[in-house]
Amino acid sequence: MKNLYQIILISFLLCLYSCQSDFLNQPPLDRITESDVWSDRDLMDTYIFKIYDNMPWDYLKDFGQSAGWGAHRDALTDLAMSTYSWTPANNSIRSGNWGTSTNYWPLDWWGYFNVWKINYSIQNLESLSANVLSDEERDHRLGEMYFMRSFCYFAMAKRYGGVPIILEPQDPNITPDEEYFPPRNTEQEVYDQILNDAQTAFSLLPDRWTGEKGRAGKWAAKSLESRAALYAGSIATYGTIDLDGLVGIPSSEATKYYQQSLDASNLVLNESGYTLFNKYPNPSENYYKLFLDETEDETIFMKIWLPFEKGHSYDLRNTPYSYRVDWGSSMSPSKQLMDSYEMLNTGLLPTENGSGYDPQNPFENRDPRFKGTLLTNNDLFQGSGIETWFATERDGELDTNTGTGIGKDGMGIHPDATKTGVYLRKYLADGSSPLLIQQYYSGQDCILFRLGEIYLNAAEAASEMGMDASARDFIEPIRTRAGLTQDLRLENYSGIALRDRIRNERKIEMAFEDQRYWDVRRWRIAEEALSIQVEGIKSLRHIDNAGNETFSYEVIQAESQSMNFDQRHYYLPIGNDRINNNPRLIENPGY
Repeated sequence: MKNLYQIILISFLLCLYSCQSDFLNQPPLDRITESDVWSDRDLMDTYIFKIYDNMPWDYLKDFGQSAGWGAHRDALTDLAMSTYSWTPANNSIRSGNWGTSTNYWPLDWWGYFNVWKINYSIQNLESLSANVLSDEERDHRLGEMYFMRSFCYFAMAKRYGGVPIILEPQDPNITPDEEYFPPRNTEQEVYDQILNDAQTAFSLLPDRWTGEKGRAGKWAAKSLESRAALYAGSIATYGTIDLDGLVGIPSSEATKYYQQSLDASNLVLNESGYTLFNKYPNPSENYYKLFLDETEDETIFMKIWLPFEKGHSYDLRNTPYSYRVDWGSSMSPSKQLMDSYEMLNTGLLPTENGSGYDPQNPFENRDPRFKGTLLTNNDLFQGSGIETWFATERDGELDTNTGTGIGKDGMGIHPDATKTGVYLRKYLADGSSPLLIQQYYSGQDCILFRLGEIYLNAAEAASEMGMDASARDFIEPIRTRAGLTQDLRLENYSGIALRDRIRNERKIEMAFEDQRYWDVRRWRIAEEALSIQVEGIKSLRHIDNAGNETFSYEVIQAESQSMNFDQRHYYLPIGNDRINNNPRLIENPGY
């Protein structure tokens, strides 16, 4: 059931009502008081649901006008480029032309508006009388608040480093100035607060909410601990300390955080009851359907969307060109991503000697997740084949005319068609005929934590601590489920080479799940990974005298300018407006 967000379909004022309560027994809208909210279970839950709805975790909805319609954060990485050349995603963020005056979403998130609501809710929940909620019911809601506060601070820490830690709801009328305008805490202090809140949430939350899909359970909190501790370990290992610790974590703390991530991961893997999704015999289809079937075997926590009622526009923004209602194909996946999928017969990457990669057959004999993630030339989608060829060659003559020469999804048929020769498949709805999904009509749930990530977190943490054998134990189930056949335990790699293959495994397993941008930053490899010129694969159709169809392929530079990630971009700027509002805040280095 997607009942969690059905309440949020109504307006903010109507959100103060419960859809489950008798309308005639409710006070008039203009007479609902604070005491009404915290003395009625349904009004209270509606307030809580509104906090859920404003959390910074969704990545299926596009980022709107500030970044250019259709932009997603993975279009800021080496996974893909924004197809629309005019978007700020392309001409500002990817090119590195941003700073304190262009500090906007999809990167910026200064979430104290949500933190205040969470602290306010904690204060009221702790003082509830027993006739409103039982102790267990109150604890469960408190657990939600600690989980969401942990996530809010994690969202800010991975952007800015140290931020002010505020644990009480501030009131401008009574809060002293030194508390109302606090300085930044160190990055380590913020991560410790994140992890403490996640552990508190784990102790309070139910295993699962009965009949209420979309509410965070205890394993979501433990998964957040697994992820956040891994980030802290990475920053301690690869980052540097500046501004007296406002950014950076001492390297001596790395092992502690890696061990905490590994311990949290092991608890989820061994005690949560979640299993890797493995419903379909075809591994490509199985991986693809993981994100559409909306099962809860692997999915630990998700953002719920309701098609047609309260939906997002992922299909509208990303469906291939000829299948679109409008817009479409907003992300053009890169050849750099394609080269990260190993060859099925050898277990080697296409760029490695002896891999068996054939440049004239570039999309076949690959890791099955390749076809579960991407749509390539002649792949079947919504009842017809994808046609990416830019022209047709007959008797030595090139035909680039629409309908006879260029494919219906081909490069150059329209500015909104793919720039790299492939399209995104992951998360897109499919069917036997064109679906023509309108704006806000997509209903795929956004997976925020899943068991596949926990295996990867554990493998990385173990590898970073020199525990290669344990790292292999954690990576093997992921590679086996993917349908790979060679070197499932990565025995051919050790030390740094093993670490790098585990990172590559994370890149493809978690592609387009809003992980890559943050991963390359915490590993401090973004200056290399995000300073590239995206390549693509251009396809040409050949028709011989007998009418037989063949294809040839050519590697191309897909964007006119290189991406540029500068060292200062490892931390976002606090921004002039915030510092003007609170002079005790110190700007991050380089801005």
